[in-house]
Amino acid sequence: MPDGNFQYKFGKQDGRDGEFNYPCCLSVNKSGHLMVCDLGNDKIQVFKVNGQFVTKFGIEGSNLEEYKFNSPVSVAVLSNGRIVVSDEGNHCMQILE
Repeated sequence: MPDGNFQYKFGKQDGRDGEFNYPCCLSVNKSGHLMVCDLGNDKIQVFKVNGQFVTKFGIEGSNLEEYKFNSPVSVAVLSNGRIVVSDEGNHCMQILE
């Protein structure tokens, strides 16, 4: 059982892959990867549990096209593998395959 001792950290402030601008929520996908809402960069970033960058999805956008976010604030993975993103700036929930 973890005793609350610091292990490590990853990321820093910026807009490049693996860097954040207001990370605000995370979830774990079926592969065990961390999916982090990067609110200020309008994307979801995916990492291995050791902090290694895997991929990202989403770009800034205010129309309701797939993978365009305006302040994504939470992410969840459904039992069928779909991803649900709470998109605060676009006032909607986006469900992605």
